[in-house]
Amino acid sequence: MFTAPHNEKAAETRELTGKRALVTGGTRGIGAAVVRRLLDAGADVLTTARSASGTVPEGARFTQADVRTREGAEALAEAVRDGLGGVDVVVHNAG
Repeated sequence: MFTAPHNEKAAETRELTGKRALVTGGTRGIGAAVVRRLLDAGADVLTTARSASGTVPEGARFTQADVRTREGAEALAEAVRDGLGGVDVVVHNAG
């Protein structure tokens, strides 16, 4: 599995402190790497996947939801509202 190199500058400056991020498909591969980079930069991150079979990067929130369905999209919207109070950054990595 590819893991992006640690971004020392982002970790030092924490340039996303106070920002809220949503990453779909964030429990494996590229999505998980994006979640880790956002966390390193100081963002509060919520990620989602169709199943809980992947590993949620430490420090991120997780909601199981299939964003291809209305029910999944509604569950995710509720999790964003209740867990983050809104969102500043969206990375759509699912599908």
